Amino acid sequence: MKTRTSRALVGLLGLAIATSMMAGASASAPTSTQALAASTAPSGVPLPKLTDPPAGIHGHPLWDSWHDLDMFGYREQEYFVSGTARALDGSTAPYTTRIIVTRPKTQKRFNGAVMLDWVNVTAQFENAVDTLEAREMLLREGWAYVHVSAQRAGLCCSPLTPQVYDPVRYASINHPGDAYAEDMFSQIALAVRSHRGADPMKGLKVKRVIAAGQSQSADRLYGYVSNWQKAAGVIDGFLIHGNGTVKKTFPTKLSVPVLNLLSDREGEPDAPTKDKKYRLWEVAATAHSDFFIGVQSVDGNGQRVADQPAADRAGYRAIIEDAGNYGQILDPLLGTCTLAGATMPMHYAVSTALHQLDRWVRTGKRPPRTPRYAFDGDALATDQFGNTRGGIRLPPVAVPVARYESTLCNLGGITVPFSDQQVQDLYPTFKRYQRLMKRATNRAVKRGWLLRPDAKDMMRRVCAMQDRYPAAAKGTCKAASYKPPRFASKPHGYNRPHAPPG
Repeated sequence: MKTRTSRALVGLLGLAIATSMMAGASASAPTSTQALAASTAPSGVPLPKLTDPPAGIHGHPLWDSWHDLDMFGYREQEYFVSGTARALDGSTAPYTTRIIVTRPKTQKRFNGAVMLDWVNVTAQFENAVDTLEAREMLLREGWAYVHVSAQRAGLCCSPLTPQVYDPVRYASINHPGDAYAEDMFSQIALAVRSHRGADPMKGLKVKRVIAAGQSQSADRLYGYVSNWQKAAGVIDGFLIHGNGTVKKTFPTKLSVPVLNLLSDREGEPDAPTKDKKYRLWEVAATAHSDFFIGVQSVDGNGQRVADQPAADRAGYRAIIEDAGNYGQILDPLLGTCTLAGATMPMHYAVSTALHQLDRWVRTGKRPPRTPRYAFDGDALATDQFGNTRGGIRLPPVAVPVARYESTLCNLGGITVPFSDQQVQDLYPTFKRYQRLMKRATNRAVKRGWLLRPDAKDMMRRVCAMQDRYPAAAKGTCKAASYKPPRFASKPHGYNRPHAPPG
């Protein structure tokens, strides 16, 4: 499958996605006000009932895997989840929602961790952001991951919601409202780890359940941690990613690890909690929604929505190859707000955050503290290239070949590549650029910001920069011989925001 052809086939769908995201910007405001109204959650989590959905019109779930899973040793199955959920005010309501479980085929392939992705519904349809961002890490490390339809807006009633997309398959869905979403989420977590009743893990031994959510979903998880976690006790750790309210303190002491991952859009100078179970990571030059998500959404998810077969191995690699562009390859999509645009690789940071969070839950070893953003008053400070100062500095911002306008479009951003002449003025030869990127990549690995397989991917992508040089300065790509250092071998501790530029 050729991705350019794919873009042409689903261009109209992509436009609809972009339009919905822009229209849904106001919906990214926190919706957890009701959940925050009480200080404690009801105790006890009931086990819900799981059933198989009918085939329906399309014969596959909406938002199932856009690529073949068999080549990774994985399988996928959708379940309806039914029970009675409780709100914080004590009221109860029956519900039926759905989950999509993606799991290794064998215990040997499974690392024991399950990520529950509280999928984002800002655009009035479901967007499994952290699954899209961390996909390669989840598959190579043997995670299971679960698409959780926790909120009503994701189920009905826009064209890209299950009940409209396939009213036959999803006829029995019944969501009573978002006041019940947290208890539904708890029940799903219990179902994943209990092995009682219908077992969505098919006998795999679940050792850790980690919840993740981005943007509006992160706001909901903040409310869950604050009001439900202590009583429920069915989740072992939380990735709160890009929470729009940017709350970095909690009303009570944390009972499990929480890693708070922020992009430039959420950058603000207030100090975080000093709770030992909390870590704040701010990733310089990243956008709230980025290129890695956009390319998969259009070229991958778009094909499946149109009932095209899941991408084969070659199709998978082609889409991931396109999605991983950090601005070194010129592409018209670099200038498209929200749909794609922003290419600073937040997916590397999401993957590392989940890896570190899982290790933290498993061993008690806390991730290293990371540098804060630099601020000029309340605004993010920028360097001479127009990129954000401070924060976690992944190699493309440490050795830039583009300006990352990370907050230009509110929820998205664009990438402005340097001209060939600008690149050559900064790095006279490809050899020089490659050496600087290797140094920056090694530093990120040693500090625990970049996983070793992603470091190899980073250095492989560097080689595309050879095309920005004349023949005499092209040099030799050394990606095949690159060996990253030991991960987190030289972590550094940071506590304060960087000083403003002076």
